[in-house]
Amino acid sequence: MNEMILNFFCNCLKDTNIPYFLTSDHSVPMHEFDLGLRNSILKSNTVSTVSALESYDSNALYHFSDYYNCSYSFFQLPDERLFFIGPYLLHDVSESDIRQLMNISQIPETLFPQLRDYYYELPLFLDKTFFWSFIRQSACSIRKVTEINVNVFDLRTLESREDYLKKHTFNVPDDPILSMNLLEKRYQTEDAILDAVAHGNTKKALAFMEQMGSSRFSPRSEDALRNAKNLMLSFNTLLRRRAYEAGVHPLYIDVISANYARLVETAGSKQEVDDITPFMLRSYCELVEKRSTALYSEPIRQILVTIDASIASDLSLKRFANELFLNTSYLSSLFKKETGMTLTDYVNKHRIAYAKRLLKSTTLSIQGVATSVGIPDIHYFTRLFRRETGLSPRDFRKL
Repeated sequence: MNEMILNFFCNCLKDTNIPYFLTSDHSVPMHEFDLGLRNSILKSNTVSTVSALESYDSNALYHFSDYYNCSYSFFQLPDERLFFIGPYLLHDVSESDIRQLMNISQIPETLFPQLRDYYYELPLFLDKTFFWSFIRQSACSIRKVTEINVNVFDLRTLESREDYLKKHTFNVPDDPILSMNLLEKRYQTEDAILDAVAHGNTKKALAFMEQMGSSRFSPRSEDALRNAKNLMLSFNTLLRRRAYEAGVHPLYIDVISANYARLVETAGSKQEVDDITPFMLRSYCELVEKRSTALYSEPIRQILVTIDASIASDLSLKRFANELFLNTSYLSSLFKKETGMTLTDYVNKHRIAYAKRLLKSTTLSIQGVATSVGIPDIHYFTRLFRRETGLSPRDFRKL
């Protein structure tokens, strides 16, 4: 058995939020791997086991669907363990589909909210050819064979409707256990995303977001686009709050938050809304990475925000000492200790950085740029600029 491919396959399923488990028990009851569906809504678990469905070939791969429109796959490993994948959906299950299922299977109406949440939490794969090919190729590699027989069947063809209804006596639970278990898993992933944002870790945040890529959310209205927009706006609010908790000043947060709110509201399709997600996540992570002042003392945080907010104003040590009611020597020492440079060097560095952006993005004169960054003395400005960049402002603009 190829352990490396097995581990790779498991990690791929985990990263894309596809349920799976391995077992040595060849008589696995359905309720053991349906994410709690049958345990939640059935009075008893006297339902068919997987191995009882048909005499399976240990060298084959199986795909099957059940009475609840859920799909599963399984194959046997060389060490005789069974590898189960699912439940997952191969077509979108709408609210009308759920109600039709409830009517056919005589499921009580009071179970509708749990079933709706259940289906919207399952991974959806509209292109089953690609997904099944991925499973087949992985199974072949794990088993170290070039080809594997594939069998597809439907549980509904293996017993009559009368027998099915005898086994499936539905129960209305006191607590929404099914919804709770699934929601807990999603919230744990959301917390992991927000924690990555709080640390400015873009790579980690995007990786956790990929885990939610195949998941969906229970709709709050019949308008799919409005649902997508509301979810994205809520996500924007969560990210904004987490950035603030990570020490980013609202001055910076509001700019990004407002921009993404406008992008979401002007989106013309659900796909456009979904495409915004990775960019918004990356923006907040970079904001925390570059603008978080959580490690600075309160006086230094105020100074840093003021410098960014009004680069052309008086940014002298004397001014900040007066405003903060601190001794100039103490404040100077504190600023250098926490930032690694003197206040003057820090201010000049940021003023020249801003000047570089103005030179490349505007037609302001050199004098106009110098004034805009708070250094009206053109000769002093040119000297500082050359010291930081090795070029004069005029030569820099020509590049």
